[in-house]
Amino acid sequence: MMKIKKIENTIDSFHEINEFIQVWNDNNSSITQQTSGSTGTPKAIEIPKWKMKASAQMTGKFLGLDHCKNALICMSTKYIGGKMMLVRSILYDLTIYVTNVTRNPLKNIDFPIDFVAMVPLQVETILTENPEKLNLIKYLIIGGAPVSDHLIEKLKDYSCHAYSTFGMTETVSHIALRSLKTKNEPYFALGNTHFSTQDNCLVIDCEELGINNLKTTDAIELIDNKHFRWLGRTDFVINSGGVKIHPEQVEKKIAKAIQNERFIISKLPDQHLGEKVIFIGEKDLDSSTLRAIVEANVDRYERPKEYYFISSLQKTASGKIDRNKTTQAVS
Repeated sequence: MMKIKKIENTIDSFHEINEFIQVWNDNNSSITQQTSGSTGTPKAIEIPKWKMKASAQMTGKFLGLDHCKNALICMSTKYIGGKMMLVRSILYDLTIYVTNVTRNPLKNIDFPIDFVAMVPLQVETILTENPEKLNLIKYLIIGGAPVSDHLIEKLKDYSCHAYSTFGMTETVSHIALRSLKTKNEPYFALGNTHFSTQDNCLVIDCEELGINNLKTTDAIELIDNKHFRWLGRTDFVINSGGVKIHPEQVEKKIAKAIQNERFIISKLPDQHLGEKVIFIGEKDLDSSTLRAIVEANVDRYERPKEYYFISSLQKTASGKIDRNKTTQAVS
C-alpha cells in the first residue's frame, strides 16, 4: 500500500492529495481538470484515466521509476503537473513525501529523493539558498515555464539528472523531455511518439495516448521524427515591420545579462511597424543602463521600442506568467 509522509505542517497539500486519491480510485473513467489559462480562458476538461496512466508509464519507463523508492510532491495537485506526479507515484508504488508548495521545497529535506517535479522558480531559489541539497535528488523534471540557459549552467555542477518537460493539455502532462546537461540539447520523444511539422509548427502523433496528427502552435526546429528544438509559441509571435520575432527567444538572450530579474518581451500595435517590441519588467532599474544591457544582447530588430515597469507580472492561477494580461496592464 502506498505510503504518504508529511515533511512539515502540510494540512492543505495533504488534504488535496487525499481528495485526488479518492477520485482516482472511484468508478469514474475520467477526472475533471481546470486548464491553466496561460494561452486562453481557463476551462474545465475531462481527462480519461487511461491516458493519465499511459502518460505516467511513458515517463516511468524512461526514468526507470520501477527501481525508485520515493517521490516528493511539492507542486499543487489542483493542477495537472501535481496530479501526474501522484499518478506516477501510485503506479510505481513510491513512498510519497509531501511538502508545502513553496519557493524552496528542499528546505526541510535531509534525505535522498528519487523523483521530484518543480517549476523553474523553485529550482532557482534552491540554487540560491541551499544548492547542495540538489545532490539529494536522483531525477528532477522541471516544467511550467521555459528553463533559462543561466539555470542550465548552474545545474551542471550537481549530480541530479535534470530534465525540462514539454507538453500540453492534449498530451496529459509532458510528452517529451530535454536533458539539461548542456544548453543546446533538443527535446526527445517519450514512448512511441513521433514529430513532424506543418507551417513550421509541431505536429504530434502518439500511439500510447491515441493522438493522431495533433497540430500545435509551437514553432520548432525539427531535427528528426523523435527530436526537436523549441523556438516559441506562434500565438505570441511579434510581426514588426515584416520581421517575425519569437519573444521567448529574445527573453532567453536578455536573461543571460540580467539574471534574477522578472520580465517579459511582448508587443503593442504600432502605426508604422504594425507591431512593436516592448519590454515589461517588475523592477525599475536605471532605464539607460537597462536599455544598454538589453540592446547589447539582442539583434537590431529585437530591440524593445518601449520599456514598462509594473509592481508584478500578471500570473495565471497555476503561477505561470499571463502574457496577455501583463501586456494589457501597460497598454
